Amino acid sequence: MDRRGAMIGASGLLAAWAVGGTLAFGQAAKAPAGGRQQPAAPAAAAQGQAAPANPGIDVETLLRKWEEQSSKLKTLDVKITRTDTIPEFDEVEYFEGRAIFKNPNLAFINFKKIKQDANGKPVKKAENVWDSVDDERIICTGTEVWQFKSDTGQIFIYPLEKDQAAKAIEEGPLPFLFNMKAEEAKQRYTIETVKTKDAKSYGVRIRPKLDVDRESFSQAMVQLDSSFILPIRIILFSPNGKGTKDFVLYPVEPNAPVNDENFTPKQQAFVAKGWKVVRNPMGEGRPGNAQGARPAAAPTGRPAAAPPANAARPPAGNAAPRR
Repeated sequence: MDRRGAMIGASGLLAAWAVGGTLAFGQAAKAPAGGRQQPAAPAAAAQGQAAPANPGIDVETLLRKWEEQSSKLKTLDVKITRTDTIPEFDEVEYFEGRAIFKNPNLAFINFKKIKQDANGKPVKKAENVWDSVDDERIICTGTEVWQFKSDTGQIFIYPLEKDQAAKAIEEGPLPFLFNMKAEEAKQRYTIETVKTKDAKSYGVRIRPKLDVDRESFSQAMVQLDSSFILPIRIILFSPNGKGTKDFVLYPVEPNAPVNDENFTPKQQAFVAKGWKVVRNPMGEGRPGNAQGARPAAAPTGRPAAAPPANAARPPAGNAAPRR
């Protein structure tokens, strides 16, 4: 494996949620009802063919603007609703979460799983507050990636080489959200614009050209706010075509003050509760390839997916520490 392939291993751990399917952009599993209305989702062009998104802009112009806006980000704080569709098990799972990024290479990503009743409907414990439990947390400290798995009570620690940390953020579970670079994106992906139902947003279809990227997702659909050119929705399609992850990002707060404690793993507090620490589970002094990292990240082996455009806003009471 070349050096780039090794680096993908780091982001492969982070991107273990990436899943696939044939879901059309604008179609998604039903998200929890209630809560605040989310931005409208882009619609797929007929026959799967790309069409110009919002007349007057082309791919090159959009990518340039996207990179320009992304380059201005010093921090990014977003709340997330996510719906995982799992066709193999005929299931849909719901999550609420938080992602905090800070240049050049710090990240905090936290998800809680929303409980469901006997009919599969998400459960609330109060108005606009979901009944959820801790599921997974990922922290990138700049030198290591820490992954906390609540279902197994384990902490996996993956070392990063000096030049891997920033890439792990750019290519992690929420690619295209932070530090987007147009030229690199064109080398790695086939990028097309797609029509959107909302005139205030742009739609982009992204297909990986490289095998190391195809190990994480087969395609991605990204909805960009037309004013700030920041993603407000990302749908990831798995390599095997059996599921999707649909992330609705709302609200998105660029350059908001963030507390650096969010990027400190605080290992002892978890160990005191009986959690087990597994350092460098891939061996060899660095994370393995993306495929090798997945079992630790997703012990159930299930593909995942995420929330639609009308998903409810994650309740602030359940979010991770913010500032």
